[in-house]
This record gives sequence, structure tokens and C-alpha cells, in this order.
Amino acid sequence: MRSRPPELSGPALAALGALLDRSLIQIADAAHDARTFDRETIRVFADVWDNNTFPLFRAATGRTGRERERRARAALEWMASLEPRGRAWLLEQGAAAGHRIDALVQPPPARPDGHWRDYGGTVRPAYSRWTPQTLTELADDYALDAATLRHLRIERDGTRLGGFLTLELARSYAPGDGGARVPTLDVCLHDLAEADVDTGTESGVRLDCDARGASVGLGTRGVLRARSASLRLDDPFWHLSGAGRRADTQVPSRRGGARAGHPPQAGKLSSSVWGAAVFLSTAMVHMRSVHALPGALGVPVKAYCQALRGAGQDILAAGALPRRQREVAFRSLVVRWLHQGGVGLVPWWKRLLQGVPDAAELIREVHRSPLVSGADPAVLDSAREVTGLPDRAELRLVSYTIEHIAWGTRQGTQAVVHLAVPGHEPGALWRLEGLVATDPVRIRMCTEAFGGPLRFRVDGKETESQVLVGGDDVLVLAARAWSREPSSY
Repeated sequence: MRSRPPELSGPALAALGALLDRSLIQIADAAHDARTFDRETIRVFADVWDNNTFPLFRAATGRTGRERERRARAALEWMASLEPRGRAWLLEQGAAAGHRIDALVQPPPARPDGHWRDYGGTVRPAYSRWTPQTLTELADDYALDAATLRHLRIERDGTRLGGFLTLELARSYAPGDGGARVPTLDVCLHDLAEADVDTGTESGVRLDCDARGASVGLGTRGVLRARSASLRLDDPFWHLSGAGRRADTQVPSRRGGARAGHPPQAGKLSSSVWGAAVFLSTAMVHMRSVHALPGALGVPVKAYCQALRGAGQDILAAGALPRRQREVAFRSLVVRWLHQGGVGLVPWWKRLLQGVPDAAELIREVHRSPLVSGADPAVLDSAREVTGLPDRAELRLVSYTIEHIAWGTRQGTQAVVHLAVPGHEPGALWRLEGLVATDPVRIRMCTEAFGGPLRFRVDGKETESQVLVGGDDVLVLAARAWSREPSSY
């Protein structure tokens, strides 16, 4: 049913469909080749459709063009109102798709710049740029010299090298009863210029800021240095700190009820329309999960993008049809999406069709297709021993998490490495391979580990410790054992 949206689609509805297609194109580009794989771009574009898929379908299936346009404007207003970053994304991506969304939505409401109140009225800290003043204010309420490392991740998103740390902090103020939960500070390092990490040295974290940017000292010699950085403090008792008490006198009270808003609900979706919406929503939520470690490589992002190519235009075209034809059209859409996903999507059919009416019949219908019938569906490999690493590979990600308590549950020490490796055939796109460490004990790493193709090997397979080595020891990660992460790439 590849056709242009009906001419009676107004500018808001046309923009809404174009945003979906733009998102799918960006996700496909981010997953195209392992050497430029961009988990963050995939997460951001897929996450937009968590709460916005069903408003799109409700807008597309209004009874009249005027009703469809009214619902589409409501959906765009909802998307623009979530947060300033969300509004900026909406306007930017709309413009890239050829639509002036700023002319379709109301001007943004005045928002206090900085600290805010949650839906219970409690003041909360703002996301912060890393500046000397920010560090000074933090040091007034937390013993930064006693901070410890919980999590470290260095990763190439596309071509950008960045770092992310989670630090456990010690309060300098009294949190009162129930303050056992340890406060944490998330540190996001942008444009990482230098990395020198060795978790085998003495512990300790140092935060600094100078003309060259932000730096995090690790242990006695380690350092991460970036051109800029941002901070996110997670402390449920921050309102009792000195900074929190001052903010409580300055941040205005919330207006309106205590409950968060909801996406537009107007419009009941009929059976086949509901099924198509569930399919698309499930696919987006699944693609968003690439941010989970380990497990990111098990998401068939390419197959999803192949399946849903052009879905925005197709949804608008099907929605404008008379009711009876519309039911047939949306059912056909789901069948075509299953076809277009190819055999790479077959293992996920049941998950995608959970909650979709007549799912069993849809599966039987697609199985009878010559495109799928008799094909050997791709199945995720189970975790297995690391053998036969390629002669050259590019390091894409190193993640190291130290044992800790989170939300009352003990989390074990964990390490994950992602490599971009050449395709199976000469000239083929590079693919992603994930390695997972069992009981990692030490990591040494420097900037050169991310500088280009290296030879990787695992030493000590017959001993109690297996060591993943990259290049001339620019990455050394020791663990009790290594295994390959199940992968769809």
C-alpha cells in the first residue's frame, strides 16, 4: 500500500506521519554499520514513540479531515510539552522532514531555569553543566573526596567518543530517617579527549574543571578528560541539603494537580487499527532497549527498520479510508510489515503480535508466503565461549560495573565489551560482537584502545583468570571467564 498521504491530510497530521518516518530513517542509519553504530541515537528516536504511537493512530483514523487534524495538533502539543529538550527535538526533526512544527504548536510555557518540583511538590536538583561553581556547590553538601566509582562506560556513539560514570556520594548533611539509600552522581563526558583507567590501583575519585574542560581522576594515576560534561544528581533527600533548602525558598509551587499529564486519548481504535498500533509500539520499545547492557546486541534493529520502512505515510493513507476498507488496510499493513522484516524478524513475531487480534491467523498467512515459507529463521546464538576472535576489530564500548546495592538488591560486578568486526564476506558491512565477563576483577585501558582496528585475544584460558587483551595492551580486562553475547548482528 505504498502511497502518498491523502491530500486532505492537514499540516499537523502530515508532520506527525513524517516524524515517524524520519525516526525510522535515523534509527536505520545509526544501525547501518558496526563501525558507526550509535546506541544513543537509536534509544532517543525510538523512545519518542513510547507514548506517541497510539496518538498517531488515533489522529490518522479520525472520521473527518478536520477531526484528524485536530487530533494531530493535540499529539504534537503533547510531544512539545514534555520537556524543553523534547520540544527542541520535535522542531529540529520536523524541519529536517520539511515541516514547520513551530507554526503548529503553542509557544512554550515559561519554565524556571534550574531546580524543579516533582509531582509531590518536593524540590529536586536540575541537570547541571559541569562548571567550577557546580562542583563548589556539590562540595558544600557532599564529601566529594570520599566518592567511589560504581559504574564506568566509555563508548563510541557514531563517531563521537564519550564517557559515562556513576559515582556513589557521601552526604555532609543529615538526611533524617530513611536516608539509607546512597546518593549517586551521574557524570556524562562529552568529546572524550583522554582516557587512562586502571581499577587495580587505589580507589578514589577527583572532580576538576579547567580551561581544557572537565576531568575525573580515578585512583592514583587514572584520568578521564573531556571538552565538556554534564551532571545528574540522584538523591531523594536533596531537599534537606543546604542547596535544597535554599532552592525550596526560590522554586515556585507547582500549579495543577499532582498527577502527570497523559498523551491524547480521544478516538477509539478498531480491531485491526489497534493491532497495527500495538505492533509498532512494541517494535519501538524493543529498539529502545539497545541501551541495556548486556543484551543490546540481541535487538534486531535493522530488521525492524526494514519491516516498518515508510510506515508513517502508510498509516495516514490507511487511516483516511472508509471504515470497512480501513480495517482491511491496517490488517494488510501488519502482514506486509512481517513480510518486509524478512527471516531476521521471525524469532520476534510472537512478541510483536502479543495483543494483536487474530495473531495466530496472521502468522499462518505470512508463513504461507514464498518470502518466508521454508526459510530458516535466524535464531539468537546462546552465550558461548570466546574463540577465534578476528585478526582486526574496532573497540566500540567498554562497560564496567562494580558490585553495589541498588533499590535494595545486590548487583554483581559486570563487564561488557562491544567490538566492530568485519563481515563474513569480503566487502560486507561490519557487524557487532559482544563479549561478557564473568566475575571481572581488573580493567586497564587508555585512549588508544578506541583509535582504530586492533587485534584482540583472550589469554589464560587454561587458568583461573582469562584476560581480554587489545593491541599492545591498550585494553586489558581480566575476569574469571569470557563469553560471547547473543547477537542479531
